[in-house]
Amino acid sequence: MSLRQLGRTVCRQKEVKYDLTSTPLDRCLSTTDLSLIAIGCMLGSGVYVLTGEIAGEMAGPAGAISFLISGIVALMAAMCYMECATRLPETGASYLYAYVAFGEIFAFMIGWNAIILRVMSVALVSRGWSAYFDNIINGVVGNWTVEVILDGEPWDSPLLGDYPDFLAAGIAILVCILVAVGTSISARANGFFVTINVITVALVLVTGFVYADFDNLTHPDGYFPFGFNGVLTGSAACFTGYCGFEAVAFSAEEAKNPSRGLPIGVIIGFLVSMLCYSGVLISLTAMVPYTDINVESPFVAAFGAVGANWMQYVVAVGALCSMTGCIINCVFCVARCIYALARDGLLPKFLGYTHPVSKTPVTSTLFGGSLSVIITIFVDFVSLIQFLSLVAFIEFIIVIASSIMLRYRPDQEVSGYASLGGSNTHVTEVSHVPNVSIQNGSIQNGSAQNGGTPNGKKGHRHHRNSAETTPLLNNNGKPHPKRRYQDSNLKRMGAPNPGPTVALCIIGFICFSCGSMVLLTYFFDEISSGSLPYILSLAALLLLTLVVCIPLIRLPQYGDNIPFKVPLMPYFPLVSLLANVFLMVQFSAIAFIEFGIWTAIELVVYFIYGVSHSHESEKYKHRISKHVDIQPNGDVTESIPITRDFETSDHGSRRSSADNNAYWAGDSLVTSSETSFAGC
Repeated sequence: MSLRQLGRTVCRQKEVKYDLTSTPLDRCLSTTDLSLIAIGCMLGSGVYVLTGEIAGEMAGPAGAISFLISGIVALMAAMCYMECATRLPETGASYLYAYVAFGEIFAFMIGWNAIILRVMSVALVSRGWSAYFDNIINGVVGNWTVEVILDGEPWDSPLLGDYPDFLAAGIAILVCILVAVGTSISARANGFFVTINVITVALVLVTGFVYADFDNLTHPDGYFPFGFNGVLTGSAACFTGYCGFEAVAFSAEEAKNPSRGLPIGVIIGFLVSMLCYSGVLISLTAMVPYTDINVESPFVAAFGAVGANWMQYVVAVGALCSMTGCIINCVFCVARCIYALARDGLLPKFLGYTHPVSKTPVTSTLFGGSLSVIITIFVDFVSLIQFLSLVAFIEFIIVIASSIMLRYRPDQEVSGYASLGGSNTHVTEVSHVPNVSIQNGSIQNGSAQNGGTPNGKKGHRHHRNSAETTPLLNNNGKPHPKRRYQDSNLKRMGAPNPGPTVALCIIGFICFSCGSMVLLTYFFDEISSGSLPYILSLAALLLLTLVVCIPLIRLPQYGDNIPFKVPLMPYFPLVSLLANVFLMVQFSAIAFIEFGIWTAIELVVYFIYGVSHSHESEKYKHRISKHVDIQPNGDVTESIPITRDFETSDHGSRRSSADNNAYWAGDSLVTSSETSFAGC
């Protein structure tokens, strides 16, 4: 296999049919359920712990601003998720979007990372639940395990915990069974725990303000004791508190109305979470000065300091409920991610089984839960926190890039045409072509008196960009002069096949912005001291970052029929991309080394199993399309079946945008120009 054939194979893209009824899963999640899922993932135990860390060690009372800034940045990434989710209403989230936008190998890597991230999250939160509960009962469970099972000698290993955490494993098992029983049942359970958590947060907020001394907000070092740099540092740490909103995207195939429910659910989740985080931090710093905050148990210590000891039990109940809801949502995401890969053939087929009664991916739920239970019992996550956070940021970056790629992909849906999202066919309706008809199995030329479309129906201009709505041909069958000018004006940037150009722009933006952020983060002292080489390097990287955005501004955008669109494309996603890159470069080198090793393992698994078992393999071996040729004099030739073997042929004929090839799609005559793979 040549390099070109290998590139075409690993970059093949998934075709997604927009049929909301053809799913074996149960579409039972309402907008309220989706909102509660978003709140449950974002408003976890961090509201009782993370707020103390931000206020006590990073930003002081100004930590409320840190939570607002971080929430806005996370919301920008969430909007990119929602555009992709409403455009591709299937489960799989980041894996699916990467598959459609960039190709199979990128999707497998993202899907593999998404699985390990959620499996680790289940184990991490389960161990947190166990530790919190054990702390309430004065360490009875932990002490008994060490004394009875380990003969009084705890484990001493960098990757293992002090003892096997069977309580955490039991919680994970119960949640896995709950999720496997049914989506509606797990959604109700999540709603119950989230409601208790929100009530607890509200009670903490009100009680905190009752005992508040608002002079503490500016005592002893003012409202910004760590300066504005402390606010920015706190914002980077706060971002982890908002991670989890992608669970709503995993619910796309089980939402009753994904085009409406998904965006509303995410927005409500962010508004509630941002208000709760900021309000709780204000109440905490108003009760006690930021210098007196106990970082490990901030609210228990704060309520004890003001004489409200009874509130520690309320906080304990809220924390346990929040973590339980978080475990439910994490298990839900693990199961759907494994199910999505197995359904596409990239993982063993049995993992894609859906129970006919519960309509849940039972085998993937139990398999993912089993992995989580094993890891929960043995592994300590202190040394893996940065690696898991890095994986999450890379996933966000890929989804943001996918939203940009899909917006510049020509629309697939034209009247009467069965839409295949992510296919390699660009469909544009022709408004002015000679009328044709099919009689006795052959195509015959007819008059153009009915407006150039079958059945006397006039063509509709589908794309908003003038370069796409201008007719390809004028009334005498020759290329339209305005269209010819518009095509030549954009031809240099890849229109009307913008995939490779957009992909290169995104890659360049990420690389150059990453270099800029590295200089600003690790060489800021040299730059501020006036070191010319560093200043010139930074200026060059910033200039290149701006230059690669020019094609994204000039190229036509598509997607007028998308239910939810990111505003200010491409500026909004690019700013979000820049913010995520800035946060990503803050991680240590060891996290990137761990990610590199894990990526190498992914690639080995993909080339050994995934590439040969993928369901897209058969589709790309035999892709058959029918077309008719419209001659300059208006004659229409016979339809010719064309078979392209993308994996075995390097010399298949390709039609450019100027080719006047057309075929029937419902009641409209459309032209088809084949686009190349975005990632190749």
